[in-house]
Amino acid sequence: MSFLAVMTIAFGLSADAFAVSLGRGASGRFRTFIPAARMGLMFGASEAAMTLLGFLLAARFADYVTEADHWIALILLGGVGGHMLYEGLFGDGEGDDGGEAPSPRGKRGILGNIATVIGTSIDAAAVGVALSVIAVDIWRTVAVIGVVSFAMSTLGLLIGPRVGHLLGRRAEIVGGAVLISIGGYIFYSHTMGT
Repeated sequence: MSFLAVMTIAFGLSADAFAVSLGRGASGRFRTFIPAARMGLMFGASEAAMTLLGFLLAARFADYVTEADHWIALILLGGVGGHMLYEGLFGDGEGDDGGEAPSPRGKRGILGNIATVIGTSIDAAAVGVALSVIAVDIWRTVAVIGVVSFAMSTLGLLIGPRVGHLLGRRAEIVGGAVLISIGGYIFYSHTMGT
C-alpha cells in the first residue's frame, strides 16, 4: 500500500476525532498545549491500537468486530454526547479551568474522555480488519494513523477554545451533538451498507 493511501486512511480515521476534539476543546477545558496533547495522545494511541487490534484479530473475530462496532460506537458516543448536551443545557458551568486543575467531576471526566476516545476509534478496528486482507506494512500504517490522529485531535482541542469563546455554552451543546451525530452516522453507515 502506498504512503498516500496510508495517509488518506489516517486522515479519514482522524476526522471524527478532530470533530469531537473541536467540540470538547470549545468547552474551554484544553486551553494550553500540555492538556491538549495529553488528550490528543489518548486519541492517537487509541486509533493506532484499535487498528492493530482489528488487524491481529481479523481472522478469528472478524464477524464479531464488524457486527458489533456500530452498536458500541452508537452507545458510547451517544452516552457521552448526551451528557455533554445535558451539561451545556443544564450544567453549572464548572470545570472550565483550562485543563490544569482537577475538576470536581474527576472520575466522570476521565471516564467520559475514555468513552469518547474509544467510541471514535471503534471504526479503526474495522479498518484493521480490512487491512488484514491486503499487503500492508501494519507497523508503519499504525504509526502513521496514531501520529495523524494525535496531531488532528490536539489541533482540534487547541483551536476549540477560540470557537468556545464565540459560542459560549452552546459550544458544549454543539460538541455533544457532534458526538451523537458521529455515533449515529457510524451506526447508519454500517447497518445500511454505505
